[in-house]
Amino acid sequence: MSSFSSPVYVGGVPVTGSGFAATTGKYFYVDSSTGSNGNNGESVLEPKATINGAIVAARADKGDIIVCLPNHAETVTATSIALSKAGITVQCLGNAEAQATFTYSAAASTITISADDVTFIGGLHQATFADVASAFTIGAAEGARIEGGKFEDTGASLNFLSIVTTGAVANQHDGLQVVGNTFYGLHATPLAFISILEAVKDLLIQDNFIDSAATALMECVTFAAFDSVGTRITGNTQIVVGATGTTIGIFLTGSGTSHTGIVADNKVASLDTTTELIATAGTGLQYFNNYYTGNADSSGKLWPAVDAA
Repeated sequence: MSSFSSPVYVGGVPVTGSGFAATTGKYFYVDSSTGSNGNNGESVLEPKATINGAIVAARADKGDIIVCLPNHAETVTATSIALSKAGITVQCLGNAEAQATFTYSAAASTITISADDVTFIGGLHQATFADVASAFTIGAAEGARIEGGKFEDTGASLNFLSIVTTGAVANQHDGLQVVGNTFYGLHATPLAFISILEAVKDLLIQDNFIDSAATALMECVTFAAFDSVGTRITGNTQIVVGATGTTIGIFLTGSGTSHTGIVADNKVASLDTTTELIATAGTGLQYFNNYYTGNADSSGKLWPAVDAA
């Protein structure tokens, strides 16, 4: 997709321009205040009430865009938002408190992506229940992209454990992109921001900001025991409370030893650990220009050590 340099208006709403995707497909509008799933959704005057209602109307692989209007609100359950048609994009409008808001009110609350080439852009995502497993769950869905969302715990025990979690079938989530998201975490022992649960190719994790009260875990990414090919983890910032006894990678962890790809230009802050291990050693990934600090008011230092060869 490309974007125009100046806005194009459809039904009185800017749908292209800075930050808005252009498409040859259709636009479907969603508004929880004025909408009905009995509407056709193709005008801001007749919006759908829910994203799932718009998905029913949208067409697979036609470039259709679902536009969540400002102040749209949905409560997320295990099935309420199921992105099951290939090639669709969900674009959330609105800034700050006026942006489309998604409330996760149960441990199993999650937005599922189960079709290829699905993109979800923006939105305020709030955990209002203890240990919400994952804001997004990626199933058999290559090319998924989660971009520009704001995720936040609403209390120390009203929290997300992870933000993005893949399925456990190798390569079904190839091409996953998690870009430009923000997470504010209040829980002391969450899981990883991104949990990769099987082998993956062409993974992109870029320009995310993580600010967490975690004293353990909350890595930017965990690969568990699985390897990746063509991985790019770049430009992320992670701030965690941490603990001096931490012995696993603070920023990245995993026991696979045959990864290919780069980890570059990331910044990590945590309590100093015994070994200052921001990433698990021996993965095979290449590191360029990453910085770590364990002290407030101190500039970070390069990690790992510079190659002496």
